[in-house]
Amino acid sequence: MERSRSNSEAEPGTSRESRGAKTRERIVVAAAEAFADVGYNGINLNDVVVGLDLTKGALYYFFPTKEALVVEIVRRHFELFAAVGEAALSQSDNRLDAFVELTYQVGRLFQHNPITRAGARLTNERNVINADLPRPFVGWIDRITQLLRQAKRRGELRADVRPKEIAELVVSFFFGAQTISNEFHQRKDLLVRLDRFWALVLPSLRPEAP
Repeated sequence: MERSRSNSEAEPGTSRESRGAKTRERIVVAAAEAFADVGYNGINLNDVVVGLDLTKGALYYFFPTKEALVVEIVRRHFELFAAVGEAALSQSDNRLDAFVELTYQVGRLFQHNPITRAGARLTNERNVINADLPRPFVGWIDRITQLLRQAKRRGELRADVRPKEIAELVVSFFFGAQTISNEFHQRKDLLVRLDRFWALVLPSLRPEAP
């Protein structure tokens, strides 16, 4: 009868897997920070691994091409958007309020999360990247449109409001605002810009009190 492997025997492999996962994560985050700062054409990935005190072999083991790394970052970028959408829904039963909260959560991602900043920039630069990347903005517009349609059915949105038009308006404002905020203030005032926007727009979306 074959003797089962002990925990001590299994540990080395598990430890190697853990170290590998940490190394991979370090590469992704460092590359995201670089892409966010200077864009796809602005960085040499070899410089990224040197900054991490890693070898070229470590980089190419996990990401054999620059495009493979881009695809990973953009994939995570869209997963984060989906996650904050679910988080916003969990914080409010009112769909219009959840929508507003969603914009603030995405704003915080743009302020603090390198994957979000890099993912947005790389998606906008997709025409110079030899990889199959999703078209920007479309997914977020569709998600917000669905959310606002739910709000309308529930009586949480004015009856004369067209959800897709509002979704396109908000997405246009948000991405313009985050670009301007980044140019002048490194996005430090992005949430303040959202405050001003919602102070003007939100009253026109809420249904009149009975």
